[in-house]
Amino acid sequence: MNDNNTEPMMAERTANVIVTEQVGDLFDAPPNSVLIHACNTVGSWGAGIARGFKQRYPDAFRVYNSHCKRSHPHHLVGTALLIAPRDDAEKQHYVGCVFTSEQFGRNKDSPDMILKATESAMRDLLTHIAQEKGIGEIRMCRINAGLFAVPWEDTKKVIEGLQLDEKELPKGKPVEIVVCSPA
Repeated sequence: MNDNNTEPMMAERTANVIVTEQVGDLFDAPPNSVLIHACNTVGSWGAGIARGFKQRYPDAFRVYNSHCKRSHPHHLVGTALLIAPRDDAEKQHYVGCVFTSEQFGRNKDSPDMILKATESAMRDLLTHIAQEKGIGEIRMCRINAGLFAVPWEDTKKVIEGLQLDEKELPKGKPVEIVVCSPA
């Protein structure tokens, strides 16, 4: 509260996320880029683009899997994990895991639940990114649109509508996320 006994001042939140779409390979990102994908909370990268992440970033998979095993799956929904690249990795990419569904396959969460989790998970991930030094681009696939079966336009609307405060903005500037789609 301030001296006039009024409500406490809140940080102003504004929509500061710009989504740019391009055709190309997500994994061809420049060094120090963050590559984001939607994840389940049970530690499985067995299909879809997650399998591609597991093949290209096996150490990141081990970190993700261990993180899931240490936590109750329900508590991870709506959170994020930012995994730094190994020092000796050929491709110096951060892996951003946004936990948007507890399960996968027939047991995946409903589209509405996934969209709600996407909002909080992306906010959490952007906070982690803002605290990290040396990150370049932020790239993602059309998260949720593959095996989680949520229409991309619905997820895109959630991401573009994120209301962020200063601590959630990397370098204090609007966030640009490049969404890569295969040709």
